Amino acid sequence: MPDRQAEIDARLVKRAKNGDAEAFGMLHDQYAESIFRFLSSRMSNSLDAEDLTGEVFLRAWRSLSSYRQKGYPFSAYLFRIARNLLIDHYRQAQREDFLDDGDVSFLQGHEKSPDAIFVSKQERQRLRKNLDKIREDYRDVLVLRFLGGLSPDETAKVMQRSSGAVRVLQHRALEALRKQLNNSRD
Repeated sequence: MPDRQAEIDARLVKRAKNGDAEAFGMLHDQYAESIFRFLSSRMSNSLDAEDLTGEVFLRAWRSLSSYRQKGYPFSAYLFRIARNLLIDHYRQAQREDFLDDGDVSFLQGHEKSPDAIFVSKQERQRLRKNLDKIREDYRDVLVLRFLGGLSPDETAKVMQRSSGAVRVLQHRALEALRKQLNNSRD
């Protein structure tokens, strides 16, 4: 995340802490889509992902008074809340189906031909199936980095690891996914 965005977020957080709902709304507008993408990539139902996205921002708003800037962007705070809610959601539901063929239409380009959309959907389904076969921490790092758009430092904050550990984990996760994809072609 550019330093400029972090500065803007810090000002908005300060205003929101003082009760400025419009400032918090601007933070919501900035990050809601990324949080939704993260959650929906791990859930089979886009409506559940929408509900959890709303819950992320509700919890962030409620806990804003105790939020402290610790050198990480506000987005890392939101992704940590999202990750914890996701864990709670599956713990309560006692389900292991993190990735299945749920609605991912938000990933599709609007200008693609029907053939391209079909191929793209097949590729996403194959990727999801193979992501489900790698370790959970590997899935987490890949989803946070590439679907969530977080930097290694932001991902480290969400995963409660060092930036170096995240870089190593990402490298290993990509290698594990590559092997899994190659094995699934056979």
